[in-house]
Amino acid sequence: MLVRGMSEREVLKHFRRSIPLWAGNSIEVIGIFLGAIMLCLVSLMYNPLLRLLSLFVAWLCFWYFSHCLAHYIVGRFLGVNYLYYYFGRSSLIKLNLRPISFIMKFVPVLGIKIDKASFKNISRYRKAATYASGAFASMLAPLIPFIYSAIYLDLFTTLAFGFITFGNIIFTLYFSSKVGDLSRARKALRQDQNNL
Repeated sequence: MLVRGMSEREVLKHFRRSIPLWAGNSIEVIGIFLGAIMLCLVSLMYNPLLRLLSLFVAWLCFWYFSHCLAHYIVGRFLGVNYLYYYFGRSSLIKLNLRPISFIMKFVPVLGIKIDKASFKNISRYRKAATYASGAFASMLAPLIPFIYSAIYLDLFTTLAFGFITFGNIIFTLYFSSKVGDLSRARKALRQDQNNL
């Protein structure tokens, strides 16, 4: 079956990249669960390098896999429907920041496609919350490994993960407000306000 306005090749490319919602949500939950397991393993490791690596993998899992899941949970709670997950590119590419933009060209980012029909029927505040939820999840979820390191690990590890965690929060607040989820949330508020 062809979608109007799309060639057969474009349709095939689209279906190769799209992921059913149940599968996308499963990937996100498994990723967060893996992060929790890696965090639990930290206390069982005696090698400092393995402990650091395990904590870093846990940090990445909480940072990466919480993002779209937060969009999904918050959006569904606020009345938004979704069509599918997909692999795409980070909006950081638009900033032309070297070397970050160059590196992000090769990093697949999991995204979730909003059903625009359901999105039209909700308030601007709900739209903004739906967009912003992913950014806030990516900022706040990595606090879990950081707090763990502050309670159970040495000062150097805590300082290192504090630097990464709070650096991530500052980076996300600044750059997401330019090209990412926070930018889309702000635009949703303004566009709907202009239509009043």
